[in-house]
Amino acid sequence: MGNKIIFGRYHNSNSWFHRLDPRTKLVGIFFLMIALFIVNNLWVLLGAFGAILLLILTTKTPILSFLRSLKGIAFILLFTVSFQIIFSRKGEMLWKGEFTLDLLRILIVVILLVLFIFSKRLLPKARMMQFLVIVIGFFLLQYFKVFDLDFGNFLTKNIATYKIKIYDGGLYTSLKIVLRVMSILFISSLLTLTTKPEEITLGIEKLLSPLAKLKVNVSTFAMMISIALRYIPTLIVQANKILRSQASRGVDFGEAKLSEKIKQIISLLVPMFVIAYNQAEDLANAMEARGYVPQNKRSSINVIKFKFIDGLILILIVGLLVTTITLKAIGYAI
Repeated sequence: MGNKIIFGRYHNSNSWFHRLDPRTKLVGIFFLMIALFIVNNLWVLLGAFGAILLLILTTKTPILSFLRSLKGIAFILLFTVSFQIIFSRKGEMLWKGEFTLDLLRILIVVILLVLFIFSKRLLPKARMMQFLVIVIGFFLLQYFKVFDLDFGNFLTKNIATYKIKIYDGGLYTSLKIVLRVMSILFISSLLTLTTKPEEITLGIEKLLSPLAKLKVNVSTFAMMISIALRYIPTLIVQANKILRSQASRGVDFGEAKLSEKIKQIISLLVPMFVIAYNQAEDLANAMEARGYVPQNKRSSINVIKFKFIDGLILILIVGLLVTTITLKAIGYAI
């Protein structure tokens, strides 16, 4: 289960992007995100997404790692796109249809849901089999409808009629949402997959070093970020272990009632809190035993150097951002 966790993972490789200064990656990715929010043209967003994919290929990082990062927001993204396509009224109408709701169709939906629930219980890992069960059940129900069996006027009486209209503006907007979200998610994942947590910490500390003149303890802030990046994947792994151990004792998080789910969540949160507290105490004791004092100045075993390639990339990214803002201010449709 731990191999599926993307956030905070580092993929070791010797690509040119791995060798960049972490400050270049942090500043460059931040500027690229700003540019992606400014751009609103579908073709420009498509070109930017293609460029990001080419960049990923040059980093020698598996593309599957980036696709797995979409799993957490897939439902929200699908809901947003569907909502945009159905309810948007911009542009020309591409398709118009009516959806009639009657008791027979409600019965079909209920039967399909029951089939899906039973197939999910009997075959929890065979998702393709669940899909086939739903499709076969749907066609079986349609088979009886084809032969015009007398269901009675009561079942076929219309309850409501919904008109569905799809416009090209809604399709364009949904595509832009998908491209923008995927691009931002991919370049943010690119930072954690190609940069070690200690390098990210050191880069943040160097970038925020001017705040030290304002008596801001930058090193402590960077250390907090480093610890968070380090232990979030660990806590997720621990949570998965607790879920598996409770499932082996007969706890079912998927099919329980609401009151039972609340109790099960509490049974998950309590050991997670205990584990996190114990790990924090062990880490604090280890840091104290090694003489860590937050106020003291420390050297680092990792030395980052700003090279010529870092400066060149930053100049290109800043130039891209300035060009994007300028074209947007002039009035170009980008």
